[in-house]
Amino acid sequence: MKKPSAREHDLLRGSNLQRGTIPPTFPNSIVSPTAWSGADLELDLDQQQYCLLLDELQIAELEQASRNFKELGYSLEEMSQQTFSLPKLGKRLKALAVELTEGAGFFRIRGLDPRRYSREMNVILYVGLSSYIGGKRGRQDELGNMLLHLTDVGSAVDPDNQRQSPYSNVEQPFHTDTGDIIGLYSLGGAQCGGESRLASTAAVYNEIVKTRPDMISLLSSPSWIFDRFGQWPPWKMRPLLYPIQNQNALLSFSRRPLVGNASSPRSADIPDLPPSHVEAMNAVHFAADHHALSIKLQAGDILFWNNLALMHGRRGFTDSAEEKRHLIRLWLRNEATENAWPIPEDLKTQWNDAFEHVGRPQLWPLEPIRDQGYISTQQRSSGHA
Repeated sequence: MKKPSAREHDLLRGSNLQRGTIPPTFPNSIVSPTAWSGADLELDLDQQQYCLLLDELQIAELEQASRNFKELGYSLEEMSQQTFSLPKLGKRLKALAVELTEGAGFFRIRGLDPRRYSREMNVILYVGLSSYIGGKRGRQDELGNMLLHLTDVGSAVDPDNQRQSPYSNVEQPFHTDTGDIIGLYSLGGAQCGGESRLASTAAVYNEIVKTRPDMISLLSSPSWIFDRFGQWPPWKMRPLLYPIQNQNALLSFSRRPLVGNASSPRSADIPDLPPSHVEAMNAVHFAADHHALSIKLQAGDILFWNNLALMHGRRGFTDSAEEKRHLIRLWLRNEATENAWPIPEDLKTQWNDAFEHVGRPQLWPLEPIRDQGYISTQQRSSGHA
């Protein structure tokens, strides 16, 4: 077992933290278009800044671009704005992409009917459209899968409490993934539940500053122990909260490597988080839950959000034979946006691993992965809350 160093012991005890004060690198309050509460937005979700309802001409342009891409024999690895030309719709998509960093941090696209297309054409259309939102796509696992199908594969594939959350129907607590932008394309919705939930990091930050300012020091200290579930070294330590330019803040975390869950019990040799850390993490969760926006994705909906500005979660759900929740996820970067948020140094290795592809395979599964070892592995570090 790797023993904590003297410095790590100090961090765990919180001896370096100044209680009741906000570190000078953080603002007293975040004033930003991303500092919203879901209760204030629910009635406005169909307005233009939050939703693009595709008309017949825009859908026809997407379909033609998809046919051209396929007929010219391009691979999905070659997808770009040049190989998937959208002369008219592309301008609208680029404008929406700016809203991810300068606006509320999310938007939804509606109007598609995935039943009209083959699975291959659905993927081509989705990846092509997404190239106008983020030009770089991220590897979502150690094998090089560039997109993942999020759906309950069922206990016949792997028993309950062994499947990781993307492949089950359990609720997912608030967390973040790897990538500047997350995309979800809904091929179908659950019979009951399964709402995607977004929460503003700025709103959560502002609430904690008002109620427990001492927690800002704790959340931003490098004292958080992330279980690596059998890898070496067995754990890593870093902050959850980072200051960002323009008086903003970024949260990057998932509960699973911090406290474990039913499908990933915390490793026996990993130090437990102190009660103060658990209290702070719970404060983040409850503030996010209070300010969350719930979005029920219908078949054909595409949802994009700024993963650096928003946390996300999911309600548990129940499928039926006719209604089955099935989303396709992409991790994206948009380096062309002038106001793209910087990546903290602690996270750059993780980001580079996802978005640098030279000499590495890219896989584009058209169907959900059902390999038992794959869907039950505990060692994947991101995207499994």
